[in-house]
Amino acid sequence: MYYPIQIPHILNKEFSKNIAYSEEVSPEFNGFAICLWTMQSLSEYKLSVKNIIVADGCIDLVVDFNKREIGFAGMSKTDFDFVIELPERSMGIRMMPGAFWQLTGLVASEAMDTFLEIGKVFPEFDQNSFFDLSFEKAKGYLKEFFAEKAKEKEPDEFTSLFHILSKNSLDTASELYKKLHCSSRQCQRLFAKHYGITPKMVLSIVRFQKCLEVLTGENARAIDILNITNYYDQPHFINDFKQNIGLTPLELIQAYRN
Repeated sequence: MYYPIQIPHILNKEFSKNIAYSEEVSPEFNGFAICLWTMQSLSEYKLSVKNIIVADGCIDLVVDFNKREIGFAGMSKTDFDFVIELPERSMGIRMMPGAFWQLTGLVASEAMDTFLEIGKVFPEFDQNSFFDLSFEKAKGYLKEFFAEKAKEKEPDEFTSLFHILSKNSLDTASELYKKLHCSSRQCQRLFAKHYGITPKMVLSIVRFQKCLEVLTGENARAIDILNITNYYDQPHFINDFKQNIGLTPLELIQAYRN
């Protein structure tokens, strides 16, 4: 199964000292969402903290509870300089890549690398009532709202594709075109609609997330990646990994174990 990894508490020690981050998996999301995540300050001190958001191909339904803002947003590449102003209260539903288009009918590029306010997608969502709730009750409200949108629906082949690729990775975009029985042009168009990113970027994200899964496991060794993913050699792997997360594989293993 595709379960992208976000590890802000590992990548930034200031984050882990000041913010509690959690993820909750729910069967009510019916395969359209990976988890509901929350971030809350551990104190009321005012402070700016950097968060590294790793590219995962997902579009999230994001809530900034302090600013009373809610909408859809995704990132096509890792953001190394996402600043969080404390005290912080935020949450979000991390949707499966492809779920945004399937549940809203809007092309994914409208929410990738930007912020799409929820009222432009679901005008029936009562934002005033939502933000008047306590943080915990708002979390339940958000969960129920999303579950209702996913109710009696089944993930289509594009919302399921990341699961398939995470189990059976492909080397090239050409192999992906062949697997989907599409021409290069058709595949580019379909991926823009369903994911807001290119086929090549999809393969890169899936491969990188597989690396994170391996390296954050027990007894992880950086050299193991070469036997599991499609990296051609160790220098290429180390360079690509650092570009995606800002650390070498060995540095990540050491940070994760400390």
